[in-house]
Amino acid sequence: MIEVYMLRLDERKAAALYPVMLKYVSESKREAVRRFRRPIDAYRSLTGEILARLAICKRWQLSNNELSFCKNEFGKPLLDNATIDCEFNVSHSGDWVVCAFGDCPVGIDVELMKPQDLSIAERFFAPVEYEMLMSLAGSRQLTYFYQLWTLKESYIKAVGKGMSIPLDSFSFLIKEDGEVAASLEAGASAAYFMQTFADDDHALALCTFQQTEPIFKELDYEELESLLSMLQ
Repeated sequence: MIEVYMLRLDERKAAALYPVMLKYVSESKREAVRRFRRPIDAYRSLTGEILARLAICKRWQLSNNELSFCKNEFGKPLLDNATIDCEFNVSHSGDWVVCAFGDCPVGIDVELMKPQDLSIAERFFAPVEYEMLMSLAGSRQLTYFYQLWTLKESYIKAVGKGMSIPLDSFSFLIKEDGEVAASLEAGASAAYFMQTFADDDHALALCTFQQTEPIFKELDYEELESLLSMLQ
């Protein structure tokens, strides 16, 4: 089963909860968070790890002090010395922080759909994707760009090899009904995709290697503060 926690950022509420959340992460994470120049970036990063810790503690009945994170050679965050099938992935952009978790590899990406120079698509997208993108006009073109981008990010994050997988070595077609057709690189494992929107301004995509309907749960700050007691 794949679950997704979602939190819409509120800068005022995040600032109030910031010192509390800092207590529940490692010293190295605290140092990393404090290096951000903009408070909102610190809130996003810290909240992402807190969502991951809450998800893991609740799903796998672990205590927070048992959790230690590491990264693989490509930079994917992992649970260190895990004796359980625990997979998670975090993303944050604009107003949203999201965390997907389950017992098989999972990747998630959320992106604020801000204006973008679409020439980047010619560099990174497969020719068939770029052709489809260029056939669209107006706001639909920008939306489709972010739909493709989040799908690609979710896939390389699920695989755990980051940008070592060329983004033009696999492609997606998003059909009118929202169904995602994927053409993956040679030798790739079967993967399953969902492309949706967190709201009108944020695209979101999920990739997993388990064919299952993900369960989404949107938290608010009152719920988040209440759940923090699990990490004590």
